[in-house]
Amino acid sequence: MSRLNLITMVFASAFMMTSCEESKNRLQIELLENNWTQAFEEKLSDDLEVYRPSDYKDFPVARYRQVFNFHENKVCEYLVLAENDGHYMETGTWEYDPKTNRIKILNSETEIVHDFEVVQLSEDLLKLEPAK
Repeated sequence: MSRLNLITMVFASAFMMTSCEESKNRLQIELLENNWTQAFEEKLSDDLEVYRPSDYKDFPVARYRQVFNFHENKVCEYLVLAENDGHYMETGTWEYDPKTNRIKILNSETEIVHDFEVVQLSEDLLKLEPAK
């Protein structure tokens, strides 16, 4: 095998490995477009929030569970805990940055109300970590 062919094979292999790695890291962000309920019973660390689709199971009664409803048109409804301990849904928007896997939820005044790194996303599991 010539030196040129060997160099070409090395570069092709490196490119393929990088492409495969990038596709592994790339989220199927359309899976986010769902109604998600916080499953804090599954939480393994203080920094990691676990969410399941809202119809995944009957969640045990809790004083408050965060809920996010992500729509494909970048509209997001999110549960708010008011000072009087009331719960209500607010409507805002969401943005996703594929380079950092960060998702930002903005209120109607375009202020960031939630900022997370998406750690894991599948049809029935969403793991979020506060953005650093």
